[in-house]
Amino acid sequence: MNHSPLAFPVTVALPPPSSSDKTADADRLADALRDRGFGNVELPLGVLRRLSGELRRSGFTADLLIGPTAEGYRVLDIGKKAAFGIALDIGSTNVECVLFDLVTGEKIGEAGAENPQVRFGYDVLTRVQRSMMGEFGPLTDSLAEGLHGLIALICEDHGVASDDVYAVTVAGNTIMSHFFLGLDVNNIPLSPYVPAANKSFLMTAGETGLPVNRNAVVYVFPNSGSYVGGDIVSGILYSGIYREDEPALFIDVGTNVEVTLGCRDWIMVGAGAAGPALEGGVATIGKKAEAGTISRVRIDRMSGAVALEVIEGGEPGGICGSGLIDLVSELFSSGIIDQSGKFTGDGGRIIERDGVKSYRLYQSAKGELSLSEHEIKNFLLSKAAMFSFLYVFVKSIGLSFGDIRKVYVAGALGCGIDPEKAVTIGMLPDIPRERFIPLGNSSIGGAGMVLLHRELMEEVEEIAAKITYREMNEDADLMHALQGAMFIPHTEPEILKG
Repeated sequence: MNHSPLAFPVTVALPPPSSSDKTADADRLADALRDRGFGNVELPLGVLRRLSGELRRSGFTADLLIGPTAEGYRVLDIGKKAAFGIALDIGSTNVECVLFDLVTGEKIGEAGAENPQVRFGYDVLTRVQRSMMGEFGPLTDSLAEGLHGLIALICEDHGVASDDVYAVTVAGNTIMSHFFLGLDVNNIPLSPYVPAANKSFLMTAGETGLPVNRNAVVYVFPNSGSYVGGDIVSGILYSGIYREDEPALFIDVGTNVEVTLGCRDWIMVGAGAAGPALEGGVATIGKKAEAGTISRVRIDRMSGAVALEVIEGGEPGGICGSGLIDLVSELFSSGIIDQSGKFTGDGGRIIERDGVKSYRLYQSAKGELSLSEHEIKNFLLSKAAMFSFLYVFVKSIGLSFGDIRKVYVAGALGCGIDPEKAVTIGMLPDIPRERFIPLGNSSIGGAGMVLLHRELMEEVEEIAAKITYREMNEDADLMHALQGAMFIPHTEPEILKG
């Protein structure tokens, strides 16, 4: 794919004015750009004020930075060749960004932080309720402050002036996108569930208040309904399932789990609750995947010795989603817990405090990390909800797991999990392991793609228009499937087979 960023440098040589050519400087520039294929070019007043001086200092050779608009192009700056861009993922729990050099396409760095809105409520519906009670302003202000701090941090860490950031792409679920844009969220959770807008937005940073160059291009991914947001549209772009000849699955686990099934001809999306187990919402030792968290666990079948992998090494302070899946799988495979998640014995690493049994995963002079029987049961409930949703969703479309040639896994589930361990506990279907393709944060991945390839905005629109949302909450098969899935791997193991 050709390198074609949202903001890009263009150098044009203009014929200087003369007694026979008294064309105004702005018109002279527009004519030269039109000759280069850039029709309908906007020239912001701030750039126009500097245009005449810059042209004469440069001998009428203009170094421009240009970006797209809905109707054509805009001159973002003059006299500069350096240009940087930021891809933003606004998650309900965390916000993340990636900084790129738009001239070279190089990824410079990434940063993340907790979404400051969590103080209003962990889930988005609680935040909408707070908005309905008059706290819309504090909610939008809180999100803005968090994004501003994150952008300032990543620019400072990599020696980039924020005024040299000329493009930003933004992906988030429908409610998060509305909060970012300052749009009314109050009607989204109420029947008939109508957002203020589903369309994509292409605007300037000055309109959004983001702390980058005020002329910077800001692209916000479109939603495809109240429950299918720009983060899913971005993830579908990143996964590429919309180009597949055969049906493929795309599973994105965040605060909720969203399942997409489709190919080049059709796309079906459903959503449900199952993600908190992998984002620290079930186990007290649960953490997001970052330095100091356990990402891998192995238990020796003979000695019971535990081997841990810690992200960036050092003493662990918690366990991320992939490590938690590993741990529960290893506990089961080692016979330490039974199919229902209960401990099968006492002693060794099994400890009991106030009548509650726990497995001591790690201990040092600074403290210990342990997982209680109650937390294991909660984890199994979340894995059951996720698998049941996945199974019933695929079945409701008339397909089986065997019909799926590729399974893309993203979010907390796609950050380096071992598919074998996930299959062992019945979280993922028992199909050939090579069909599983981890994606990491697909929302920010798609945002980065559009940042570096502006022609993909057209494909994004096609994806959003193709999506059909399937409501699953009232599906009668869901509760039946859930009961069996609460055990390891399942009370009906044949259900797991492809």
